[in-house]
Amino acid sequence: MRSIKVELPFPDVQIDSMKESDLPAIMDIERSSFSCPWEEASFREGLRLGSHHVYFLVTRYCQNPIAFINFWVVEDEAHIANFAVSPDYRNRGVGKYLFVESLAYIQKLGGDHVSLEVRVSNIPAQHLYRQFGFRIVGIRKKYYMDNREDAYVFQLSNLGKIDLCIDHTHNTDAESKAC
Repeated sequence: MRSIKVELPFPDVQIDSMKESDLPAIMDIERSSFSCPWEEASFREGLRLGSHHVYFLVTRYCQNPIAFINFWVVEDEAHIANFAVSPDYRNRGVGKYLFVESLAYIQKLGGDHVSLEVRVSNIPAQHLYRQFGFRIVGIRKKYYMDNREDAYVFQLSNLGKIDLCIDHTHNTDAESKAC
């Protein structure tokens, strides 16, 4: 069994379900992360369908949304549809922490095969996905509407055979800020 360990990036970080009241901050993250962002109506519809195999998780720092992920799980298959971290919190472990928490949630729901698409040019995201064992299994030509860029299709199989170890304490060298 392969093991993946991740630590809380800094104190006062929490992950929970996205709420409609989070949407203004989520839309700011979405617009700052993607050249072809989702519309707010898409998030609202997803939140409305939340009990039907669609999940939205948000990372909060001092109660403010700083990252989010959206995925669906049907039987043993999961698909990550959207994942973004606020520019102010990138390269600080926030994305990795949320990604592992999401994979653990998918595991609990019975998901064993996880797929996602990523821009061919998004090397940092590809690096993150590879850290967790995702592999390129295909390419979607001209997938992105804004510039017709191709997307890699990444897939992770046998999620159930990965030990996801999540340390909910924080590294003492990590950032500390009073909320």
